[in-house]
Amino acid sequence: MPKKKHGNKLPPFVALTWEMLNSKAYKELNYASAKALSYFLGKFKGSYHDPQRYLSGFSFSYSEAKTYRFSSATFSKIIQELVAKGFIDPVDRGGLRSDGKSYNLFKLSERWKDYGKPDFKPLNWKCFLPRLSKPHGKGFQQKKHELSIRKIIREANYEQSIDADKSY
Repeated sequence: MPKKKHGNKLPPFVALTWEMLNSKAYKELNYASAKALSYFLGKFKGSYHDPQRYLSGFSFSYSEAKTYRFSSATFSKIIQELVAKGFIDPVDRGGLRSDGKSYNLFKLSERWKDYGKPDFKPLNWKCFLPRLSKPHGKGFQQKKHELSIRKIIREANYEQSIDADKSY
């Protein structure tokens, strides 16, 4: 029995535009990061021209990265490089919690277009410290204090990256 034709509909794919492929940021990516970029871009399930593309957050866990054959150490370096070059922005950093595991949250970014230019907004993945578990038992005040310090540092680093953009 012949297959039904569905018009000119293409199978699912990830769009890497010529602009992105020829950008300085993409050309300087190492092999693992360039390979992983398509998995990050494929996380958004929508049109390439959808305005929500750069506003919607998504998770990408280390266990999911292992299914794509990235080791934990390699995946950590991939995240650092994709953030540093402006392809993704961290929304929140996951980690172990008392109620189970949480995932890293990201969103796609267009900062890569300015990479290597004076108006590039640098962002460091390491400034997004892991979220702490809900404190209980001994040391409640200590953990509460650590949580507030981490929140202040995270906000200060984010504001610093915004202020760096305003100075140009």
